[in-house]
Amino acid sequence: MSEPNHQLRCLDCSLKQPPSVSDLHCAKCGGLFTVEYRDAPDGSQPRLPVDDPLTVNSLGEGDTPVVSLERTAESLGLEWLWAKMEFLSPTGSFKDRGSAVLTTMGRDLGVTEFVEDSSGNAGASLSAYAAAAGLKAHVFAPASAASGKLDQIQVYGASLHRIEGPRQAATDAAEEFVAERGLVYMSHNLSPYFSEGMKSVSFELVEVLGDELDHIVLPVGNGSLLIGMVRGYRELKEAGAIDRVPRFHCVQAHAVRPLVAALNGEEWSPEDALPTQASGIATSDPPRLPEMVDAVQATKGSGVTVPEDSLAIWQKRLASTEGIFAELTSAAAFAGLEILIESGTIDRGASVCVPITGSGLKEPLS
Repeated sequence: MSEPNHQLRCLDCSLKQPPSVSDLHCAKCGGLFTVEYRDAPDGSQPRLPVDDPLTVNSLGEGDTPVVSLERTAESLGLEWLWAKMEFLSPTGSFKDRGSAVLTTMGRDLGVTEFVEDSSGNAGASLSAYAAAAGLKAHVFAPASAASGKLDQIQVYGASLHRIEGPRQAATDAAEEFVAERGLVYMSHNLSPYFSEGMKSVSFELVEVLGDELDHIVLPVGNGSLLIGMVRGYRELKEAGAIDRVPRFHCVQAHAVRPLVAALNGEEWSPEDALPTQASGIATSDPPRLPEMVDAVQATKGSGVTVPEDSLAIWQKRLASTEGIFAELTSAAAFAGLEILIESGTIDRGASVCVPITGSGLKEPLS
């Protein structure tokens, strides 16, 4: 058997170990892992932790359109505004890119049954990809999650565990279930493989727009898209395919703002979290927070919060002026973009891209 093309490296103590989907924490210090490749990037395609890209457990994710939002750009005073239409992915969210890689690794490393917890989109996505790979999935989700997302989880054949209480309660219940049953916990928040699937977004943007993007504005909860896209751009720059990396700006609801607080030096505790309709980014205690902070700061980006009323305003605005029905979490990114422009953080002559991460069809209108 050939040697794997990667290893895992602890983000805290740099301990290295062979590939694994069951080892989520470093045995030496308890830190989380990142994927470290043996070969340098060539810039033609993102490096993935699989030996043969043709064997990836795929449902056709990726290659989503890049669309110019001319009316919105004009109303905001921007020269160029692009949307990366991630909600057109197979299960209706960007999570499919990560699910393809994570379930491939699980399948290839002998997993037959696993546990995941999610606010909705990741659970639906991993349920679909588990079905495609012939794996049994147990998904723990808040009972308050959008019914469309919970319905997706069940129709794909996964076992849905509805948990009362805040988002963190689903994580706690999943971890207890893993301990009781001795199953593999393939957490998309803890596994280093999930965010590796997000690197392809950056490659696709460069293929269409080259070095033209100045800023990328995205909603951030647990940070897989942020971490993966920054890694993707770094690979492209290291390979000489681009000369610069866009500045990444993260948007969170004011009600749940751990990353923005960390970036801006504000006091924040998970106990400070309040209810928000932006369920996809309602993560009060993200496990990869230091890695997320590093990703934003490395690109000279920033973080902003948005009020609750701006979510529905921008959801309806996108739908009525651009024909795009985005979920409230995705609409938050445009509310944040408006604030970034008004504050002067983003110049009106800049070129900006906003990934539209999830479909509005999954949740009821507010």
